Amino acid sequence: MTDPSLSFGRFRFGRQDPTFTVSERVLRLATITPDGPATLSAAASGPTTFHGPGQVFLAARVIDPRGDSDTFRSLELDCPAASSTASYPVVRDLEKRWGHVKIGRTGDVYRAAITSTLGQRITAAEAVRQWRRLCLAYGATIDDLFTPPDPARLSLLAPYELHRHGIEEARARTIIAIAKIFDRPGPHHIDTDAALTRLDHEVPRFGPWTRALVRAEALGDPDAVAVGDFHLKNVVSTALARRPRGTDDEMLELLAPYTGQRGRVLLWLSLEGVRAPKFGPRRRNIDIRRF
Repeated sequence: MTDPSLSFGRFRFGRQDPTFTVSERVLRLATITPDGPATLSAAASGPTTFHGPGQVFLAARVIDPRGDSDTFRSLELDCPAASSTASYPVVRDLEKRWGHVKIGRTGDVYRAAITSTLGQRITAAEAVRQWRRLCLAYGATIDDLFTPPDPARLSLLAPYELHRHGIEEARARTIIAIAKIFDRPGPHHIDTDAALTRLDHEVPRFGPWTRALVRAEALGDPDAVAVGDFHLKNVVSTALARRPRGTDDEMLELLAPYTGQRGRVLLWLSLEGVRAPKFGPRRRNIDIRRF
């Protein structure tokens, strides 16, 4: 049986994510709903269960943490161009090693939108630290976990109040705008497409990169590609073209044979640990909490 932790791991935002735990191959993930905090529990087999004041609301979402509804068969069957000369041997090798890993979905657009926004313009390590700070400061506790920050609390903040967590004004405004949407009742709390539509129209800086990350996590979209990512285009160029640097347009061209499953190929590259070579000094982020 496939180790479910390979699928579950996609939902963890850093090793110190206070909303997430996997023990004995059982995932527990905390969330916040209009009815209060709730957790989901999923094991290698059997039904996903829900607990806490928001369990009824959470159960109404389309959630599939194991990827049971993932219908992927193979690149050859699902992507006709992948069997042509336009495909890459390295991807076929990746499929042999990682093709069994299922792509699941959390159904939690709010969580995915916040974590994706945190990842804009800063290092992954700092985004992870900021996520933990927000959960501990504004989340609720349930079953030894913290929920994502409560949108009712975030929506009342002024942007400068997030500076203490290292979040500058631009991302703070986006996070607060997301919280204001999810602090209001409506179908967007359950309907992921409705939630994305509102984010597209009402949230500043909710662009294609952020949208792709939300679709990957919350909707389990196997074709989601985060155009505009600082590193991703270089990872794809390194793996498929043997060039240490690439552009977004080149990345899309390289992934074109796998249209429909491009996000799955990116997942395989991540599981394989493919990284682009590093040149020059490391990027330095200024901690605005000191100001």
